[in-house]
Amino acid sequence: MKIVIAGAGEVGTHLAKMLSGEKQDIVLMDTDEDRLHQLEDNFDLMTVNASSLSIAGLKEADVPSADLFIGVTPDESRNMTSCLLAHSLGARKTVARIDNAEYLQPKHQDFFSRIGVNSLIYPEMLAAREIVDAIKMSWIRQWWEVDGGELVLIAVKLRRTAHILDIPLHQLDTRSTPYLVVAIKRGMHTIIPRGDDCLQELDLVYFMTMKKYIPYIRQIAGKDEYKDVRNVMI
Repeated sequence: MKIVIAGAGEVGTHLAKMLSGEKQDIVLMDTDEDRLHQLEDNFDLMTVNASSLSIAGLKEADVPSADLFIGVTPDESRNMTSCLLAHSLGARKTVARIDNAEYLQPKHQDFFSRIGVNSLIYPEMLAAREIVDAIKMSWIRQWWEVDGGELVLIAVKLRRTAHILDIPLHQLDTRSTPYLVVAIKRGMHTIIPRGDDCLQELDLVYFMTMKKYIPYIRQIAGKDEYKDVRNVMI
């Protein structure tokens, strides 16, 4: 899947890191050349030093053949406009980060779809959902939704009860394995895992999976004894 992300700020960088770990074809656009070089050196992605409002820049990022274009700069109007341009150039689906919660009302959905903005991201609402989900599942340290919630990235602290300790990842990774270990936080170090790496007690492990497989992650991580919180209000 070819994904173009416009904006190398906190949200854009976060998305690029996660999606590049899924072996997606990622292109990250921004006007901060130094920032792009730093990310390109550390992650499996391509970068384009150009404004997302530049048609030439969008073409350089190969937006016309993109399956997904995501506008996540801090400027709402820039994100909306870049999505319109990306749609006109041929991007199959577009997503814009917004600051105005009014746009999320169902009555506006058809309007945005007609002009070429397929989905909207409102960070404050996403943060609230993540907080609720993380609190309800107390064994999960961190939680992010990807691709409209179809995928989730969860961080789990492994204890001695985990069933996946000290086993090379290539032995755990089979065609039927419904998750991907995308990163390991071990003490002060972050590890991008390879097949020969093993998970250890006290590792904070980042699993990419689908929501329906979260109970499976819970079981292999040895977290069955942790009780869920039934009701949360924010």
